Amino acid sequence: MKRKIVYRFFMLLLLSGSFTLYAQKQQTQKQQKPSKPEHIRIVPKQMVQEGINMKIDMILDMSNVHIGSTESHTFTPILVAGKKELELPKVIIKGGRRYKADQRADRLAGRPPAEFAKNQKKITSSIYSIEQYSKHGTVPYKISIPYRDWMDGAKMNLKEEVTGCCGAEKGTKVFANVYKEILKIDIDPKFSYIEPQPEAKKRRSEIGRAYLEFPRGKSIIDPNFSNNRSELDKINEMISIIATDPDVVVTKVEMRGYASPESSESFNNSLSSKRAQAMRNYFTKMSTISPELFQVGRGGEDWAGLASLLADYPIGHKNEILNIINTVYNLDAREQRIRAIANGQPYRQIFRDLYPKLRRVDCEIEFTVRNFTLDESKERIRKKPKQLSQREIYDVARSYQKGSHEFNETLLTARNQFPEDDIANLNGAAAALSEGDTELAEEYLYKVQNTNTPEYANCLGVFYTLTGNFDAAEKFLRKAEAAGMTEATHNLDELERVRPRAKREVPRRRTLDPDEE
Repeated sequence: MKRKIVYRFFMLLLLSGSFTLYAQKQQTQKQQKPSKPEHIRIVPKQMVQEGINMKIDMILDMSNVHIGSTESHTFTPILVAGKKELELPKVIIKGGRRYKADQRADRLAGRPPAEFAKNQKKITSSIYSIEQYSKHGTVPYKISIPYRDWMDGAKMNLKEEVTGCCGAEKGTKVFANVYKEILKIDIDPKFSYIEPQPEAKKRRSEIGRAYLEFPRGKSIIDPNFSNNRSELDKINEMISIIATDPDVVVTKVEMRGYASPESSESFNNSLSSKRAQAMRNYFTKMSTISPELFQVGRGGEDWAGLASLLADYPIGHKNEILNIINTVYNLDAREQRIRAIANGQPYRQIFRDLYPKLRRVDCEIEFTVRNFTLDESKERIRKKPKQLSQREIYDVARSYQKGSHEFNETLLTARNQFPEDDIANLNGAAAALSEGDTELAEEYLYKVQNTNTPEYANCLGVFYTLTGNFDAAEKFLRKAEAAGMTEATHNLDELERVRPRAKREVPRRRTLDPDEE
């Protein structure tokens, strides 16, 4: 018996020693194996002053950052120059459990829920709104902020704050100098502007929208029901202002009715026409406009209006509903598919809250406007710019000093009134660049269809100069100079002046050159 006890004790010692040696060996191997660094990495793309704005474009690479299931990591970029600091909008990454818990809390608090693919970490950013975290662990970060003099030469730090379950703080790190200093470009550009042709006849229109309360399936207008009185007064005011304006001649008034999608498509088409006819009858009795000018149009089921309302409406299965609206073309089948989602709960919510807002009538008035003198145009450009032709607005601009703030503001007004016109967009882009707003200029330049003019090449060359793409700038400025544009020669001199002073070459932005797409 004693021999068995001694034997067992001896075997336990051996096993204990073997386990200790194995554990030590594993610990040694673990210590010898190089560990993967667990911190964020910044991939810089652009940080540059562009006129009145500063643009920051970078990628937050978090593929090496471990995010626990109950953790929330908040990343805050901070601009630093001496004692000056400016915190930029944060990016928040949440683990799976933390995200679900916060989403549940949002629902209980009445905040709109967000829908995402399952089994993904999620990103919340005040720049882009909530969106799915990239599978590759990278997050694009783009922002434009007003430029201040102290930002010249500023660097960027990045602060990481980690919280655990119930918001308990788990630590804060600051990564210094994650971005090089800002590139500052300051030039005095010159432009050539294109004079628009006069309009043979100035045709204009105004649209008023009346959200009338109709009983389900009915087309009778009751001014005393719900908010109908104020809605009808709104349309009546619009008609009266235009009808009594001595500078205009009304040529047509069209009432177009819309219905919510319950019931069949054929029934709703008929119903929307009856509602428009009811509006026509109501206003022909009140208006001084000839009854012959009033017409009726049928809008049918307002699916476009429903999709627009859903964009900001808190409801589950939103993406599924919008997908059905966009892909099912039979309108009766479309409604039935939406009714079937989640046992009809989302449909009942839409029926209660959104369908009443689709039962409306639009009123569109078409009219012509007489031509104005320069003094009359100056009076109307602030209050009634829509009555002016582009040529009349351009004449107002020419009454100011070329390149002045008043000159630029007037050309920007022309662009806002004629957003699809090449001349308005090109002159507007030049005005925006004169004011230092490269973002607005880029938007306008992309709208220009005829890109073969020297005015376009010169404008594009200035844009590329201000955004740091000096090679592209020289290419287009030389093209404009070859066409005989003296403004381009001046802008080339400005380019050569700032190019050697640039602290670093900015990576290429997306090109506006159709030959390089």
